[in-house]
Amino acid sequence: MSPSPATVQGNAGEITRLLIYRFGQIGDTVAALPSLWLLRRQYPKACLTLLSESPQSRSSLPPELVLPAEGLIDQYIKYQGGSSLSNLLPLAKTALHLRRSRFDAVAYLLPTIRSKRHRNRDAWFFRLAGIKRTLGFDGYPDDPFPRGLDGALETVPHEADALLHRLARGGLPKVESGEGCMDMRITPAEQTKADQWFELHRGNELAPRGWFAVCSGSKWSSKKWPAERYQEVGRRLIAQHGLMPVILGGREDRDLGEQLIARWGAGLCAAGDLSVRESAALMRGAKFYLGNDTGVMHLAAAVGRPCVGVFSALDWPGRWYPYGNGHRVLRFDVPCSGCLLEMCNQHNECLRGIEVDRVHDACLEILGC
Repeated sequence: MSPSPATVQGNAGEITRLLIYRFGQIGDTVAALPSLWLLRRQYPKACLTLLSESPQSRSSLPPELVLPAEGLIDQYIKYQGGSSLSNLLPLAKTALHLRRSRFDAVAYLLPTIRSKRHRNRDAWFFRLAGIKRTLGFDGYPDDPFPRGLDGALETVPHEADALLHRLARGGLPKVESGEGCMDMRITPAEQTKADQWFELHRGNELAPRGWFAVCSGSKWSSKKWPAERYQEVGRRLIAQHGLMPVILGGREDRDLGEQLIARWGAGLCAAGDLSVRESAALMRGAKFYLGNDTGVMHLAAAVGRPCVGVFSALDWPGRWYPYGNGHRVLRFDVPCSGCLLEMCNQHNECLRGIEVDRVHDACLEILGC
């Protein structure tokens, strides 16, 4: 019988070399920021090393391109993901490398939906790597997918708060929900690059009442609100409120962004022009963010911009909402809510249930109109 992860914890000795285990996309990295800053404050002199999977595609950004270059993480280690037999040798080499590095402890920052079986396997891996002290294994919910008696999805804690909760169970200071540190540490060079891009491209776009960030794309088709509805909301914000849209995102979001701008007759497209951190720097000047549940949304929230998030019902409410206060989330539940599907098989019914008026009104609420 496998012991629970808690049985490999130990509390003796000072932590001078801390391994942090976290992987995922931009949003996953941003959600870990409060925990990473908490660990940095708790162990200011320790060497913090982040262990994550090697990117599986060109569109997947490693955490070192999202996190601050200085003052937070000291080193990065990559491993080859997957559980096939072909990965056994690379995993063994990773375990040997970790063992030789003599880490004092590991902070386990994996998602709330990580199964108990996988957590037990991970605990044994780190023990094999010579790391006996652990943080973050304790405090996982018995059921990460709770439903009410009527079958409706229940609201769950934000992923960032769930990580902080598990660290608190390991003895670190408690952080209240929604109050974790999201400091991106945007550098003067990153801000200058963003400002220069804006001044170069704005031309005659004066935006008398400011501008708003838009991301109408997503890697998951099940998260995409219909483009024609973004077109209508943008049209109203431009014509009635004097705001200018600026499209953000990766190169894959550029075509749709340029199509929207052509239909609006106004706006700028930064998708693919700026790095992820430069995009975050640019959004510091936006009135608000409007868009799907994407990494861009999480970046906007991290730099203090209020978000109007258009959410599908594929996941549990609360888990991936924009972090902090002052946001507006639009969601429409359907019988298949909680499907967790990357590609919807019901014609994106949950997204089509979110009307243009609701989204437009949410934008006006943030603007104080």
